Amino acid sequence: MANANGAIGWDDEVSDEGLENGEERDEFVVLPEGTYPFTVNKMERGSYQGGDKLPPCNMVKVGVIVDGGEKGRSYLTVRFFMHTKMLWKIYQFLESVGLHKKGDGKTAIPWNKVVKGLTGTCKIIHRDYKGETQCDVDKWLAPAESAPADEIDDSDV
Repeated sequence: MANANGAIGWDDEVSDEGLENGEERDEFVVLPEGTYPFTVNKMERGSYQGGDKLPPCNMVKVGVIVDGGEKGRSYLTVRFFMHTKMLWKIYQFLESVGLHKKGDGKTAIPWNKVVKGLTGTCKIIHRDYKGETQCDVDKWLAPAESAPADEIDDSDV
């Protein structure tokens, strides 16, 4: 039998009951377009072989779980190409998870700090891929920088 997170052991008994009906799983949920919190689930380094828009370069794949509350969760893998044309996307993500602030200047990209459990907020849009609607990250959003109202000192007013 699978454990609570769905992992199956080598000797576990499993059932195909419900699978013929296209049983829906969390990873196939297409959330409505909008803004959602996300959690980093995994990160792996790799290589991109190059294409029409970018030459061969290093690449980082980041797995995120987008939490739609009652609407479900969507599991996305986002590729970050290590190329100067794509720095805007890398820094947008790093700012969203609190690993970079605008104006920090020249710094090494802290990929070693992109670990499971980091959280942020993203804007989800839909895209068509081979006739299927899928969720895609349109923008990684920076955390709110305003102080909570109870921390404002109004004693001089």
